[in-house]
Amino acid sequence: MVTVEEEGRAKEEAGKIPFGPRRHSLSARIRAIGALSYYTGILVVIRSPGFIVFSSTTPFTVLFFLFVVGGAGYVPYGLIGATISILVGAGLFLGADATFNRLQFKFQDFCVASPLRAVDYMIGLSLGELTFVTPSLAVLICLFGYLRLITWSFPLALVVMLLAWLFSSAFGFFLSTFILRSRSAFSVTSLVATLLTVVPPVFYPIRVIPSSFRFLAYLVPTTHLSILMQSILGLQSYPKDQLIVSWAVLLGFTIFFFALAAFKARWRQP
Repeated sequence: MVTVEEEGRAKEEAGKIPFGPRRHSLSARIRAIGALSYYTGILVVIRSPGFIVFSSTTPFTVLFFLFVVGGAGYVPYGLIGATISILVGAGLFLGADATFNRLQFKFQDFCVASPLRAVDYMIGLSLGELTFVTPSLAVLICLFGYLRLITWSFPLALVVMLLAWLFSSAFGFFLSTFILRSRSAFSVTSLVATLLTVVPPVFYPIRVIPSSFRFLAYLVPTTHLSILMQSILGLQSYPKDQLIVSWAVLLGFTIFFFALAAFKARWRQP
């Protein structure tokens, strides 16, 4: 005869099976991430190819004006700035899409009710956002090759680009969970993207900023992205200590924002 305690433990264990993380295997999580990236990225691009142009309008516009005003000498800096701007913008605009999914479409509620984790949801959306900017990144990499900036050290530049996308995606997702109105989502993410990519020394070398104000630029993670890219591609020579600090800051920001997205984001709404 089954006692009340044994029955209670059996129900508790049964309740853990369909909804707990043990049932949600790694392969199932990967399939869920792939499905999210397909429906939020590839399918959208197929139906509305204009999003590809829209996502890269600002970076290429700034690159054009740099060429007109500064001449060919500033084009390599403009290419680096455009690359960083596109990747960071893709990550932050994830915040706008995630806000619409949560407030307008109620899609996040469906994901919360599933065994999907917040980090899985964020990765799926970030891969979807990457779909919009992949053609623009391909054009920029071709321009890097045309200007003979692709050397044996270029894989390090790809690592910097990867970290730019990762930390901005985590930051964008974390930000989205605290935006209360869908109408303000795009304006908030656009403002943050501008503050991170246009104002700091991303499209230009940091030496342009007066030395007494450079400490402000060093507080912004995108400044360190630009420093590393400029050093890797041979445009600027920075002290070894500066490069070590920039790598440490970039890795630190990436880990910090991922921790925020994983543990402090409002995944389940009150």
